[in-house]
Amino acid sequence: MPRKPTRETFHHGDARRAAVEAALALLATGGRDALTLRAVAERIGVNHRALYRHFASLDALKVEVAAAGFAHLADALEKVPPGEPRQLASSYARFALENGHLYDLMFSMPLRKWYGAASGIGPAVRRVTAASIVAIGDRKDAKARVFRIWGLVHGLLGLYRTETWRAANDSKAVEFIASLV
Repeated sequence: MPRKPTRETFHHGDARRAAVEAALALLATGGRDALTLRAVAERIGVNHRALYRHFASLDALKVEVAAAGFAHLADALEKVPPGEPRQLASSYARFALENGHLYDLMFSMPLRKWYGAASGIGPAVRRVTAASIVAIGDRKDAKARVFRIWGLVHGLLGLYRTETWRAANDSKAVEFIASLV
């Protein structure tokens, strides 16, 4: 019986973008443990070794996924009108609750290291910061107020998500968090 000719290569087209999208989907459905190079490669139909042409490691892919997450968070916060810090807090909290695994990944990154970078996480985190400052309004202490709000939201979300603090549902949790701003 004649052998089928083997294919030497497989060209995906835009494997880098597809890998990030696949990683976001895996993260949403299976959490951080589901995010492996093999699972991403399988999802986009390439050999896992092909991903090494685009990402040096799983950690490099996670950085790109986190950057996409911060871009999504920035998109949400850029919709908050100027001078609406409570809406900033509620939009931020809603994003975190709707994207729990992604949120966890985003904030497991060494953000200080990436903040000033021209690519990767840096630009998206700076967009989140800028949108948050706009939402605070034209105030001399806007940056300090942003950090206080972020700290409050992060802390209460952590307590809520670990069920240390309980609310009737996610909407009530968001409402309570925003009421404290």
